[in-house]
Amino acid sequence: MKKILFLSIVFLGACVLWGNQSTLEKLIKDNEGIDVKVVELVPTGIKGLQIVALEQSNGLRVPVLASDDGKTIIGVSELLISDDPHFKDALQKVYASTQKHNKTITDQKVLKIFKTYNKSNVLSLAGKNSAKTTYMVLDPNCPYCHQEVQKLDMILQNSNVEILVVGALGMQSATKAASFYAALGSKKSQKDKIALLKSIFEKSYQPDEKIDISKIVEIGRELAQAGVNGVPYIIEK
Repeated sequence: MKKILFLSIVFLGACVLWGNQSTLEKLIKDNEGIDVKVVELVPTGIKGLQIVALEQSNGLRVPVLASDDGKTIIGVSELLISDDPHFKDALQKVYASTQKHNKTITDQKVLKIFKTYNKSNVLSLAGKNSAKTTYMVLDPNCPYCHQEVQKLDMILQNSNVEILVVGALGMQSATKAASFYAALGSKKSQKDKIALLKSIFEKSYQPDEKIDISKIVEIGRELAQAGVNGVPYIIEK
């Protein structure tokens, strides 16, 4: 009987928030100017508080904590400290599901960007296994991107590689990226192209400070709109 009563209370709490989802959506619109819709609701087991997955107009989702009346919203992150195992497990599952959903949506959009710039800004490298392709978005000033470039020979053992060099970390990165593409046209062999790529990640690399970076900025804007919020961004297909 106690279990049935508990489930009834949880269901009632869920109904309360679903009934106020328009209030929650309006609150975000009024305060942040963003259109969202409630797509998932998970009880926390804590009175008056629910876990809500919100979907933005671009298809990306974000998990939040919301009061039953839909008038208070608290953002959540991967960091979570709680002694309540039910709450912790529920929140981690919603967080993981939204991250998986977002990765799928973002991957689709990023692959379209690779296709758009395939003939101008994508460095295509042939691997030993042509049945697979690894897509990489890299910034010349990103140390983690540098690590990926150092592993490039190993990656090429297992797949083709498509690379977009971007300016995600500022103007200096954009200048290096633009300088890389300006020099890439003169490199005919794959070995020379890889050598050029590796060179722009070295501290000694000197880009052309007067080079036009407008296309690099535009690509960066498109990637951000697609949902890329960090580099390296890697897709394995």
